[in-house]
Formats: sequence, structure tokens, C-alpha cells
Amino acid sequence: MLTTLKEVALQGLSPSPEQDVTTDIATLKELIFAIAPTAQIIPEKGVNVFYLLEDWAFALVPHKQNLSLYHASDLDISSFCDRLKNVHLGDHCILIDSLDRVNLNVLVELLALLKVDMVRKHQLDQALH
Repeated sequence: MLTTLKEVALQGLSPSPEQDVTTDIATLKELIFAIAPTAQIIPEKGVNVFYLLEDWAFALVPHKQNLSLYHASDLDISSFCDRLKNVHLGDHCILIDSLDRVNLNVLVELLALLKVDMVRKHQLDQALH
């Protein structure tokens, strides 16, 4: 169950995003499945939430003209600011206006790094219990 994504993150959630946002969501789903083929999507609160192992890893929140990609990793991703243009990086969030202006290779690298961090964290949690 999604517990980390706060209600404030869902403000501006659009049940009918523009076509460009819908296309970007479909592309991001493909990219996430490319780096995490065993991920499962479980819709929660109108949001596509991707689970890896037993924990949520990513959540795609569509807005009318852009989308937010939330991640469960605690990694500092600020080093991607210079390489990942046309996105806004926040606390556990990547705001994307249009994937057409984003270097998808760098985005995939970032998603893979976040995935590896989450898998490591899960393995550590399992080893401690």
C-alpha cells in the first residue's frame, strides 16, 4: 500500500491529462519496465504505483500539462541536474513537462540507479529481520 506519497503530492492530479502527458506516461511505463521487468503496477488513489519486491518504487502522477514521477529512494540525485535538462528534481520527485525535451538515456540511467538503491535497501531490511 502506498504510504509515502503524501496527499499534497496528489494535488493537481488530473483524471483527464492532455494527450502529450498520456503519451509521456506510456513511455515512462515502458522505461520503468525496461529497468524493472518484474515490477507490478497497482493503481492507488488514481495513480499508477510500481512495486518492486514488496515495496513501492515509483509512482506516476499525471497533471493536466505535465507529470510527476515519485520514487522511494533516499539517494541524492542532484548530480543529475546538469545532465538531465528540462526536468525539475525535488524531494523524491521528478517533475517532467515533456519527455520530448528530455535525454531519455540519462533518465533511464537515473531510474536504474534509483531501482538499484531500492533493491539494496529492501535486501538490507530483509537481512536485518
